[in-house]
Amino acid sequence: MTPPPELRIVRRRSGRKRDGFHVSSSFIQHAPRLSSGHACTLLLLTLWGRSAGSGQRWTRALPVRDLALTCRCHLRSIQRLIASLDQRGLIEVRRTGPGLIEVRLKVREWATLPDRGKHTTSSGMQKHFLARM
Repeated sequence: MTPPPELRIVRRRSGRKRDGFHVSSSFIQHAPRLSSGHACTLLLLTLWGRSAGSGQRWTRALPVRDLALTCRCHLRSIQRLIASLDQRGLIEVRRTGPGLIEVRLKVREWATLPDRGKHTTSSGMQKHFLARM
């Protein structure tokens, strides 16, 4: 398995070259509402890191098995998750060989996508928790 990239905090300084990358505010804003769970969030963060922090770049060829290990789920689960994200328009996928994919995050289009599932902050959940107190 290839080692995961290190995430670093990058402070912008005028006139200096930036090394590393940052997680954009649009990624942070839309990822929670579009994610379908823990493995999905880990996959999106992994893909963000592999695309060098740019939602418009294609990753290099990624072994799907490595993504499954990183996201702590079965190979078949990660294959379904990748297909689901591609179908919903969060990512674009190219198959480059057996078990290898290249991915491009479509972060700029995320704002127009519908929410995924129920939110835990809905009024129904708040009423449920208040009733139990």
